[in-house]
Amino acid sequence: MTLLRKIWLFAVAYLLRVVDYVTIFSSRSKRHIDANGVKIEHIRIPSRDKGRSIRAIRYSPVGVQGPLPVHLNWHASGWVLKRLGLDQHMCVKLAKDLQCIVLDCDYRKAPEHKFPAAHDDTEDAVLYAIANPSLYDAKRLTVGGSSAGGNMALSISAHLGPERVKGCFALYPAPKICHVSEVDAVFKSTDPNYHSGVIIPNKIMAFFLEVYANSEKDIENPRFSPILYPQEKFPKHVLIACGSADSLFETGRQMLDHLHDNVGDELRATRSFMSIPQEAHEFNNFPKASATIEWRNEMEEAAKALIRASWSS
Repeated sequence: MTLLRKIWLFAVAYLLRVVDYVTIFSSRSKRHIDANGVKIEHIRIPSRDKGRSIRAIRYSPVGVQGPLPVHLNWHASGWVLKRLGLDQHMCVKLAKDLQCIVLDCDYRKAPEHKFPAAHDDTEDAVLYAIANPSLYDAKRLTVGGSSAGGNMALSISAHLGPERVKGCFALYPAPKICHVSEVDAVFKSTDPNYHSGVIIPNKIMAFFLEVYANSEKDIENPRFSPILYPQEKFPKHVLIACGSADSLFETGRQMLDHLHDNVGDELRATRSFMSIPQEAHEFNNFPKASATIEWRNEMEEAAKALIRASWSS
């Protein structure tokens, strides 16, 4: 890659971040939720790298003694956008209604940090929770995330295995990573009518993949493309949710097909796909219609049910 190309990629990344900051700030009222009964703390999680830690927001139910079940969440970003805290609505609801701790974890971003930097940070966050049994009940540990965060939630659940990760909730994830030249063929929106969210332009999708991957070999790594993991590596309880207008909808369905490959009726029942009609990418964080709010609530209820079920498995 030429120096000029690198400069251009960095410039585009910074421009996208600025536009994203403005969008998040201007729509903050859409994500408001009453956080009474939930303690919100900004903490630092140790990383594998000497002298570096990982930022996280810890949501804990007030007045409940630990150790408590723990759910780790990773936000959407395309591995580029800096958005820790964007998922507060869901994190508060999970902590309050499930009486569990939610760790909303940050991770390193491209183009400054390439694969597997972000994926390493997800592993470090889970291992931190496991290593602190006085705070977190590691026997009831689940993971979740949106978009790139959903990719990493699926990835870490298979990477660490069902003995350590009991459940995974992936919201409009990117489970199947392709070569930049294949983006138009792999990521397609088949529903032009939607209430909220965005259809990610394929040029932006290609940009995200280019800046995070070191080379085409990374695309063949199951940590980056979790659909490549054998289905038995995943937890018993998996929920994938995606809007029908999202260009990631089809790859999400393909991920479910993979999770159902050569499994019995029990796993077919506990690994599921939630199709959300007429919604696009990030509908839940940027709702523009009352129907979207209703589907956001339905989706969060489904996530809660998935997490509860995983605790008893």
